[in-house]
Amino acid sequence: MRRMVWFVLGAAVGIYAYRRGQRFVDESRERGIVMTVQQAAVSASQAVASARTMVEHRINRAHDAGSEGL
Repeated sequence: MRRMVWFVLGAAVGIYAYRRGQRFVDESRERGIVMTVQQAAVSASQAVASARTMVEHRINRAHDAGSEGL
């Protein structure tokens, strides 16, 4: 009985999430702000590369500052 309750609850939540997502996509298309998956991937990879560069720069600065004190 418990499994049936969780199964029904999961199905209801899944259907709700699917419909909300579909509505969001439809509204976004109307507004013209939907990015393609490729554009989103490029944007994400650029953000990661930028963050990596910034972290490496800060690590190098901290390392250089630490070696000057010796």
